[in-house]
Amino acid sequence: MAVPHKYQAKEVLNKVLNTAETALQVDIVSGSEYAEDSAHTDADTGNFILGVRNDTLAALGGTDGDYVPFQMNASGALFVEVSSSSGDDSIYVDDADWTDSTSKHTLVGGLYQSSPQSITDGDVGPFQVDADGALHISDGGNTITVDGTVTANLSATDNAVLDAIDTVLDTIKTDTQEIEEAVETIEGAVSGSEMQVDVVAALPAGSNTIGVVDLGSTDNAVLDAMVVDLAAMETLLTAANVDHAANEALLTTIDSDTNDTKNALNNMLYGTALAVTAVHGGSDHSLGATYEAFHIGVGGDISLDCATSGTNIVFKNVASGQMLPVRATVVNATNTTATNIVALKA
Repeated sequence: MAVPHKYQAKEVLNKVLNTAETALQVDIVSGSEYAEDSAHTDADTGNFILGVRNDTLAALGGTDGDYVPFQMNASGALFVEVSSSSGDDSIYVDDADWTDSTSKHTLVGGLYQSSPQSITDGDVGPFQVDADGALHISDGGNTITVDGTVTANLSATDNAVLDAIDTVLDTIKTDTQEIEEAVETIEGAVSGSEMQVDVVAALPAGSNTIGVVDLGSTDNAVLDAMVVDLAAMETLLTAANVDHAANEALLTTIDSDTNDTKNALNNMLYGTALAVTAVHGGSDHSLGATYEAFHIGVGGDISLDCATSGTNIVFKNVASGQMLPVRATVVNATNTTATNIVALKA
């Protein structure tokens, strides 16, 4: 066996040898190793770790348990695979049950673009949100069913019409009760008395008039009461016909007002949103269509070309977060100091 060369004290290499004077002494530079849980500082140093570019991720190790390098794509981004058994519990198998206070999920984000992108059939795309983070929902031309109560703000005219209907219905209810009472009175008079009709003369040939009918005093009183009740019924029925005509007129008005209300509600259910770029010192923003309202993100003034009332109409001191229900086609840069404006229409 060969004996290792021993360096002499006069040799320079002896200064870096170990005590046996047979091998080089190597020290790890201070500052590249850190104790567990040690705090980071700006002056810390460390060893540079390299990875292998592999545009198509593939196995670089021979067998299970081999050392392999980190793999990066052409941009230098590290390939990372999320394991189904990872500790974050954010991946679930098909039809897995959710457990309250235990199960976890990965946060899903949305994408805001002033001009939303389009994707083709079968492509994957991000959820689209507006500037306030609200998710865009399309009913696909169908009807959206809302569970619970939907509150509609009716105009003063609509409220007045509904109040008139309520008054008419109360009148009809009162009239109906009076008619029922009159009928009950007649039924009681007829069923509570025995009317005797004595025919004392035969009906002459060719005559339509019966000779003489002799009624008792009780029967006469019953018939008098019936005449009075029938007159009262006729009066009530006449009033009911008048009320019925008034009801028909009111119902016609209600139907028209209801259609107006439906149209107004449809216009309030905005399905299209457009981020406005116009701001003082910039360029006007032609919206390309008539928009029904404007959501003001950051308050200020806004100048609009309204749909029917003229151009360069300035709305002063509009508050942040306010909905401005004005129909307009252009947002003018001059005099518009509000920002984060979103145009809305049905």
